[in-house]
Amino acid sequence: MNDAIRGSCLCGGITFSIRGQLGPIGQCHCSKCRKVSGTDGNAVMHTRHENFSWDSGEQLIETYFPDDDKGWHSTFCRKCGSPLPLKGEASDLYFVPAGLLDDDSGHRGYVGHIFVGSKAPWVTITDDSPQFSENIGSSRLDNKQP
Repeated sequence: MNDAIRGSCLCGGITFSIRGQLGPIGQCHCSKCRKVSGTDGNAVMHTRHENFSWDSGEQLIETYFPDDDKGWHSTFCRKCGSPLPLKGEASDLYFVPAGLLDDDSGHRGYVGHIFVGSKAPWVTITDDSPQFSENIGSSRLDNKQP
């Protein structure tokens, strides 16, 4: 991919670009992703650190660290509250909420659903994507991409 894929928060105050490979879309159904998104989960993609850049608004990025979650944290726009790409601490990846993309990534559908063992009881997964009761890691999801 030669052209950048652009993304932004709801208010447009924070923008970013991805140049290079962007991983497939996975859907996480864990309770933390439900809370961060306010929906049934979090549709997320990943890319390597060197492919990701903040273009504007970095001063609007806020980070929330729960007291008891052993390193888990979330980032969001302090103006509009949109969840933001998150730099993986134990990997060289950025995890990018798919709904933030302003450009078409080219991906269609989910490559898999993770943490379905803790999905909300009102959620029914209706696609044919593989389902995993826990996290399987992004590299295994990459291999499931059609």
